Amino acid sequence: MDEKKLTPMRFRPERVERKWGSVEYRLADLGYLDSVASDGWLSGNSISDIMQTYLERVAGEIPFEYYGTQFPVMVKWLDVGGRTSLHVNPDDEVAEQRYDAFGKTALWYVAEAGPKAKLYLGFRRDVTAEEFYRKCLDGTVEELLNVVVPKAGEHYLVTPGMVHAAADVKLLEVAESSELWFRLYDWGAEDRETHLEEAFDLIDFKAYRMPAAESDPEALTEKIAVTPQFTVTEIRLKDPVRIDAGNAGSFQLYTCVKGAGSVQVEGEKPLRFRAGDAVLVPAEVKQFLLAPEAAGTLLLEASLEPRREEDQYIDPEAEPFLKGEEYSGLEGEELPDPEL
Repeated sequence: MDEKKLTPMRFRPERVERKWGSVEYRLADLGYLDSVASDGWLSGNSISDIMQTYLERVAGEIPFEYYGTQFPVMVKWLDVGGRTSLHVNPDDEVAEQRYDAFGKTALWYVAEAGPKAKLYLGFRRDVTAEEFYRKCLDGTVEELLNVVVPKAGEHYLVTPGMVHAAADVKLLEVAESSELWFRLYDWGAEDRETHLEEAFDLIDFKAYRMPAAESDPEALTEKIAVTPQFTVTEIRLKDPVRIDAGNAGSFQLYTCVKGAGSVQVEGEKPLRFRAGDAVLVPAEVKQFLLAPEAAGTLLLEASLEPRREEDQYIDPEAEPFLKGEEYSGLEGEELPDPEL
């Protein structure tokens, strides 16, 4: 008997309130938080269970080679009304060695920017470790930070080692499936734990000058991030677009930033989406149609591309701690509470 074909699927949003606003997970495979399918014959199953059962049929050969049974990309909305604490993320190598977890590279796409919107991205100049430590303790660390006043449509890559925070902004975050980060400074608040000493050797103290990355308004498709961890393409969906994935070896994950539309597979009922939704098109779905159903429909497509030999290798046999396995990192080290 033929195997039942996989079809595009959405997942139930999981909203978590924070001190500064809220996080809404649209697709996450984290163990303590696993998104649950809301469409099709797999409705009611978590992404973790779907991956355990269908593996490469869902994610493709490329993700499976590096990430094993964990879905490799996470999508969430950050609605920042106040200001997040200052964080730093580890890279994959450090995360695996110390915490048996994945590191975190992330793309921040600015959906909305309020009147007091700010992004803190790295340092405005080279600083010393001693200077940064002292200013975290005396409350003047903001003097060292590179501050960006963002506009809607801009996008910024948050790389491991970069100190970062956000204020008065709505962001779409596309990232590795990891919430391993460390709080360095909390703007004077004393009710949450900081991890300054633990994460000190992770910080890149060099000046970081990231140019504003506003998309070309004339381009219908534009790659806005290409990393070993993910590739993100912005799609202005003015007319129906037929996708032929061929032998791409990867899933396609579409998040609707504006407007509405549908994913159509021959012989299946169209899967409609609207602003905020994320739709996972499994790797085994080779041909499908993206159709707009509202003017100004804007999508971000996330997928994985083949890695170069020099790109960092992630052991697919190592089951990450954030999937719920017993912690086995260095003695005395603990993972921070997964709260931004």
